[in-house]
Amino acid sequence: AATLDPEGGEIIRDDQGEPTGVLIDNAMQLVAQHIPPLTQAQQQAALQQAMTHLVQQGITGVHDAGIEATTLAAYQELAARDQLPLRSYGMLAATEPQLRELLAAGPYHTADDKLTVRSVKIYGDGALGSRGAALLAPYHDAPHQQGLMVTSPERIQQLLQLIIAYGFQVNTHAIGDRANRVVLDAYEQTFAQMGGRHLRHRIEHAQIVHPDDIPRFKALDIIASMQPTHATSDMNMAEDRLGTARMQGAYAWQTFTQQGTIVAAGSDFPVEYANPFFGLHAAVTRQDRNNQPDDGWYAHESLTLPQALRAFTLDAAYAAGQEQQLGSLEPGKWADFIVLDQDPFAQAKTQLWHNNVLATVVAGHLVYQANQ
Repeated sequence: AATLDPEGGEIIRDDQGEPTGVLIDNAMQLVAQHIPPLTQAQQQAALQQAMTHLVQQGITGVHDAGIEATTLAAYQELAARDQLPLRSYGMLAATEPQLRELLAAGPYHTADDKLTVRSVKIYGDGALGSRGAALLAPYHDAPHQQGLMVTSPERIQQLLQLIIAYGFQVNTHAIGDRANRVVLDAYEQTFAQMGGRHLRHRIEHAQIVHPDDIPRFKALDIIASMQPTHATSDMNMAEDRLGTARMQGAYAWQTFTQQGTIVAAGSDFPVEYANPFFGLHAAVTRQDRNNQPDDGWYAHESLTLPQALRAFTLDAAYAAGQEQQLGSLEPGKWADFIVLDQDPFAQAKTQLWHNNVLATVVAGHLVYQANQ
């Protein structure tokens, strides 16, 4: 009860000022710091279980956002034993105490492109549902709150300069419109001071962006790394949080695509399900898996199936600097592909999430086959 809210976090309290047990963003560290760290064997076992699940979902590669030094070591050991069934593009956590040393060691990748580490994940703000997303104006349903920057604008600027100096890509989490503006400002200022825009920096989520800031993604060559199921998961509360006026720049996939911004699609698992067909369905229909609402939620921002498929494949590979090796079936690229029981282009779009994976192949090797 006497603990002060940490910077970038909040202890939710009741009307009497007593803590409820709900901790927002950086306040979670008050508990997390007491959880014993995993052993290397536990880390490797956890990664192997996750990867086994992912190949069953038809996923040939992931972008692992925010890995610590211990997780990197576990990945590297599995790679050395040839026990990575899929590809992982690892982003070092900006909060990792050994970040400078890991950057100084330079980009890392295996010869088979199974493990690549040449980027860093920065955490900008919190989430919309918890009212942790940093907004330019107060929350519509909580006028005394504007969200939280879990990393200060000054620290974001310092991190950008550090990371770009070592030639690493920077992928910054920003959900609210204030966080997106802060991050865009930081990229713009850093590029003016030291260059580095060629490293294909990303904003992770880019969920609520002020309409004035959307063109800045194109002007600064920032990739919008977005997760279509966020829209269908959030539609029950997003308007409550934002009001209708701020929905203009929310989950604006088609607007970004039309201006020529690369949209790299993903799932944000384990926050959402890893199943990529849930994401394709949400991207194309703007509906939940009960096909509600009937006409789609802000359906003008939906993607066509070819656009969505590209966002999940070739443009995701581009967002990792890997489009020459991955993302499409072409001579000279790794043979990464899946076999489905149905043709998505022959399905009703409302049925896209019903696809079943019969086989997953990575680099020409069968890594998963369904029981026939």
